[in-house]
Amino acid sequence: MTMKNTILLLAGFLLISSSCTVDDAALKMQEQQQLDVLYQALINIAGSVPCTNSQNWAFTAVGAKACGGPISYLAYPLSIDTTSFLNKVAHFTAEQEKFNIKWQISSDCMILQPPTGVECVDNKPTFIY
Repeated sequence: MTMKNTILLLAGFLLISSSCTVDDAALKMQEQQQLDVLYQALINIAGSVPCTNSQNWAFTAVGAKACGGPISYLAYPLSIDTTSFLNKVAHFTAEQEKFNIKWQISSDCMILQPPTGVECVDNKPTFIY
């Protein structure tokens, strides 16, 4: 192999590897945006009913930190289709776990303490700790 061919081959590898990095970054951003859409949908469903009686509300862990545990807790009204909602929460959590593994995401390893209950303040659910 001549020096010229070696240089062309090396330049080709560099071009391919740099385009993979750009493609990977774009794919990661696209997948993060999809997760953001799923999470926002959960927030919208949970916030679809005003909080007027805390007895009609519950909460669930949502998402997956890379170190383990949820990213947050979300209050939701018991008047919605809770089975469907909790299935969507489980789907989001599983997708976030896959994303974390695929992209080797790191996070803080602080354990997020669950609330002890929900109270209604100004028609919005607020956690009790």
